Amino acid sequence: MPPKKSKKKAAKGSNEDLDGMQIALPEDRIKYMESQTQALEMQLAYRSEATANAVVECETIRQELADATQKYEDEKQMSIDVTRSMTRQYKGMQEELLNKINERERIIETLKDELETLKRVHKEQIAQKDDIIQCKDADAEKQRVETENMCKHFANMLVDARLKIANHTQASDVGSLLEGS
Repeated sequence: MPPKKSKKKAAKGSNEDLDGMQIALPEDRIKYMESQTQALEMQLAYRSEATANAVVECETIRQELADATQKYEDEKQMSIDVTRSMTRQYKGMQEELLNKINERERIIETLKDELETLKRVHKEQIAQKDDIIQCKDADAEKQRVETENMCKHFANMLVDARLKIANHTQASDVGSLLEGS
């Protein structure tokens, strides 16, 4: 960009150097100034367009940044929601597991109590059956003793009967012998 002239020199209208060129005629000077004005206007238009493009690009980048920020916030919120949901599910599962464990422990305690009761009842039944067996053994022993006594008594009766028969047979034989004599 050419150096700017001060307003004092331009106002004088002197034929001094214009960008190192000597312009003698005012028409040439006007043409030169018009071309300079056009060049400056083109530069201004170019810079205005570049500025407009930069503003549009800046707005686009801001919009992309805003979209990315919103997407980040959405993802962050979704992550927080998923974490909360998973935490809630975990706590629910933990609670359910603790309830199941407590229920199983209650069942185990109930079964232990029932087992102890059954063991006690079983011992009582065994004791009762042992008593019944002892009573039956005692009855069987008593019956055996009575049977032996009855056998001995019967044997004695048989011996007595045989002796009586033998005595009676001898007495009959002696009586028949005496009668027959």
